[in-house]
Formats: sequence, C-alpha cells, structure tokens
Amino acid sequence: MKNLDNLRDCVKKAFQNGSNRGDEFRKMRHAIILDLKRLGFSPAEIKDKLLEWNEKCEKPLNLNEQKTQLFAYVDWTDKHSCKLGCTALKDYCIGQDTCKFYLKTTYYNRRKTQQLPFDIQEIEKFLIERFKGDSYLMMLIIRALRFHQQKNATGEIILIGIRKISSLIRDMSKNNIYHMDVFRKINLLIEEGILEKVIQGESGNFNKQANGYRFLAWKRPTHDPY
Repeated sequence: MKNLDNLRDCVKKAFQNGSNRGDEFRKMRHAIILDLKRLGFSPAEIKDKLLEWNEKCEKPLNLNEQKTQLFAYVDWTDKHSCKLGCTALKDYCIGQDTCKFYLKTTYYNRRKTQQLPFDIQEIEKFLIERFKGDSYLMMLIIRALRFHQQKNATGEIILIGIRKISSLIRDMSKNNIYHMDVFRKINLLIEEGILEKVIQGESGNFNKQANGYRFLAWKRPTHDPY
C-alpha cells in the first residue's frame, strides 16, 4: 500500500493524532479522503486508511457508524468530484512558511503560469474591434483573473466566483460593475476561446466551490471579419 509521506502536513498531523467528534471530525474526514485521492489511493485503500484514523479519534465510530459515516462518504466524494484547497483547512494550518506542501505547490503553480498562453495586447486589440465598448469590461475581467492567479498561485485553473471577480475589478479599476454584467462578459470570453470554464461552481458540505477558469492559447482567427 502507498505511504502517507506526501499528504499535506496539516492532514498528516490530523491523521496521526485523530480528531474530536463533531465539525472537526467531519472536516478532517473530508480532508483525509480528498488528499488520499490526490495521491492516487483507490477507494478501498482510502477506506482502510480511514479505519486506521478512526482508531486514533477521541471516540472511534462503531461498525455501523463506520459504514454510514466513513465508507459511504468515500463513495459520495467519488461521485461528486470534490476538490480540497488550503483555504478549507485554514483552521488546521501549521503555517504556510513551514508547510512543504504549500511551498512546493506554490512554487510549481507560479512556474507553470509564469506567462499567459496568449498575447494580451493582441487580445485587447481584437476585443476592441469585435465588441467595441464592451471590450473594456472584458479586459478588466482578464486582468482580474490574471491578478488572482498570480497573487494566489492558483496554477492553471483559477478558482473564483463572480462576486469575487466583481470586487477585484472594483478594487483594481474603481469601477463598480453589476455581477450579471461580469457573468455575461465571461460567457463572451468563453465563446471567443479566450477562457474555458473547467469547473462548475456548486455548494459543498463545508465550502462553496467556485467556478474554475483556464486561460486558453488564443490566436486571432485566420479569416477574422473584424
């Protein structure tokens, strides 16, 4: 069976020490499952590891509870393609400056997204020709997404909600934009092949999952009528 060396440090600590019943138990159960999935553990292996963790908890689950609260939850996460970011574990963080997982992930994400996959000046010129006045907000969205990507070392996939994009635009450009206008312009950017929505946001058990966007390797169409 695979080892746990590459678990993120706060999850590894929780696995080794167990947890109290209640909200702490539910959060760490969620975190352990998703981190083991990230490392390539099969559902059967994850269930075995959860049994080890359960024995270290303040009040271990009995056989019936193990079936309903551990095994069934592993199956649920498989069906819902859940993901886990460090923000969801902020209450258990050992400190970003000392977390090997955070430092390694941040370094990798910044290296991977050091350059945009397109010429931003060429895109701005195209959008002005194609969308006239609407191009201004579309460029604000692109710059807000890029700012969020770089500041938070998100990697290729930028997890962010419409409200957050609107607030970034407000802070960066002093423009107060309706959320629906941002939503519509994002859809136009997707239609033009500049952005791709790779994750559809939804409400989760512990945190609302934001939309996930990716910048695409856009090039001006060869037969561009604009």
